[in-house]
Amino acid sequence: MAKINITVNGRRYALGCDDGEEARLQVLGQKLDKRVKDLANQFGQIGDLRLMVMAGITMLDELEDTDSLVEQKAERLAADVRRASEDAVNAAKRNENEAIENLLEASSHIDAIAEKLSLLE
Repeated sequence: MAKINITVNGRRYALGCDDGEEARLQVLGQKLDKRVKDLANQFGQIGDLRLMVMAGITMLDELEDTDSLVEQKAERLAADVRRASEDAVNAAKRNENEAIENLLEASSHIDAIAEKLSLLE
């Protein structure tokens, strides 16, 4: 298990992570630090715990909004796929009906030619 140090609002925190995850955790720590600093600039130094809670709540709020947007987009894409599928099925049915009509017409022509040939004999 790897260990790294991150700094949030001027305080260092030692964290453990899986090997290879150090860089990602460092970036996440920097993002959290920026969020906490922004809140501290807005509300003042109201305590690390309170700032961390506020940062967590605001980040979760953004995550919820993102989840909702992703869900809406997925629903729209699914509806688009359903419409495209229905359109494809309808086009296939039209093509099938057209092919049947063409075959029936060709069959009528063949019957007419066969009739004429039988009269020539």
